Amino acid sequence: MRIFAFIVSMLLLTGAAKAQSREELEKERKEIQKEIEEIRQSQNSLKKDKNASIAQLKRVQALIRKRDAIIATINKQMQLIDNDISSNNREIYRLTKELDTLKAQYAKTIEYAYKNRSSYDMLNFIFSAVSFNDAIKRIAYLKAYREYRGRQVENINKTQKLLAQKNETLEANKTLKSQTLTEQSQEMKKLEDEKKEKDAVVSKLKARESELEKQLTTKRKLENNIKNSIAAIIKREIMEAEKAAKAKAAAAKASAANKTTAPAKTTSTRAANKLEDTPEVTAVSVGFENNRRKLPWPVSKGIITGKFGTQKIEGTRITEDNIGIYIQTDIGASVKAVYEGTVSSVHNFGDGSAVTIRHGKYLTTYYNLTGVNVGKNQDVKLGDVIGKAGESEDEDGIGKVLFVVTMVVGSNPKYLNPEEWIKPR
Repeated sequence: MRIFAFIVSMLLLTGAAKAQSREELEKERKEIQKEIEEIRQSQNSLKKDKNASIAQLKRVQALIRKRDAIIATINKQMQLIDNDISSNNREIYRLTKELDTLKAQYAKTIEYAYKNRSSYDMLNFIFSAVSFNDAIKRIAYLKAYREYRGRQVENINKTQKLLAQKNETLEANKTLKSQTLTEQSQEMKKLEDEKKEKDAVVSKLKARESELEKQLTTKRKLENNIKNSIAAIIKREIMEAEKAAKAKAAAAKASAANKTTAPAKTTSTRAANKLEDTPEVTAVSVGFENNRRKLPWPVSKGIITGKFGTQKIEGTRITEDNIGIYIQTDIGASVKAVYEGTVSSVHNFGDGSAVTIRHGKYLTTYYNLTGVNVGKNQDVKLGDVIGKAGESEDEDGIGKVLFVVTMVVGSNPKYLNPEEWIKPR
């Protein structure tokens, strides 16, 4: 009985785990579907008079990636359903065999009871005992036999009920599988349509390759300006730290000269890197590092339309090399600090502004802002609004923000992939 109870409990736990997995997959699917709707909405809101752009291609590519993710989720759901159907079929087969055995055993007891049905036979069986103790044993035997028949009936009823439940579950799983197959077919059709849409955009981009190359040249100049700004910030911070260290050393030397006791050891005039090695900076740096892949997005709603590093524009000979990630969002959306820190600079580049925030030896930069409401040396907290998202350079009615993550190595900036720092979506 203990072994049987253990097996039943394990089956129940397995069923609960499967149900939980289904819920998780359905939640994941709904989240992806929401992102798809946001991308599709942004595509539909494009200004009708605008030519195909790289950003438009990136949006369609993002749409296809999300659609692939939904289909992959549906495939996982299908696998769970198939596993449940297979498990139910095995259980139905086992219960059917068990029910046949129980009925056969019960039929034998009924046949025996029928042959020995008269009260005379029962009394004769009791009074033919050789002793009183033997008679008591025979009475106990008859009672146990009646109870055994009752348990047989009870087991048959339970098995029939369980078998009926398994059959209902099987039918429900088959219906769910049919619905899921229909949904899978619909998603595959949408994927095909989106691939055709992407091919159409690629074809238009190929016809504008020279024009797009000029646009990317302008974008590279802008990113170089941002890189120069970040390098200047690091240089300035280090120089300020060294200047402060020299002043501190001179004050200590003057104080020691005024004393009659032996002079204290002269403090080194070489300052530790303000962005890397001081204790106060280390605490913030460690906090930033510990939140790797946990940092919030700089905007509440958005999709990545420009990935970090070198990317080839599909269907063309054009490549781009991004110092951060480009996030599509709504024009005027609030742009927030992803971690606590101090504003190192606020610069205007072209039609947008850039804000750089220092987090120990790490820096985050946010570009294409309007309505910046922070100033240099201002302390900010995680989630503080630093500005609003401006319209993309394509002037297509879509907002865009460039988000850059930099780490100071010695006295030089090292550009990191922001996707490895923010929460995955």
